Amino acid sequence: MPNKVDIDVLRSVTNCILDFIEKDLKMKSVELPNTLYWDIPASQIYDMSTKPAELSCGSLEDDYDFVLSSLRSPDNAVPLDLMHVAPLLSAIARAVPSYKSPAE
Repeated sequence: MPNKVDIDVLRSVTNCILDFIEKDLKMKSVELPNTLYWDIPASQIYDMSTKPAELSCGSLEDDYDFVLSSLRSPDNAVPLDLMHVAPLLSAIARAVPSYKSPAE
């Protein structure tokens, strides 16, 4: 398991994936069938010794609003905004036609 993640690697692979969706799949946007998702509190998300005691509900709409706000005011784009980008990327990964769940 890596203790460090190279930002350039993440940026490059994310750009490659988004380029694939846009150019190869010819999609400028992705329809997301669901807007709500389960979220695990930060204090519990990486604690593998116990099951999360509670779940909260996240909203892709709210996440997208945060992303748009950061786009409009780049000075407000801080690392914490990645908490809003991550659920959107996860939802896109499941929504594009090329995605197949291992269970499918």
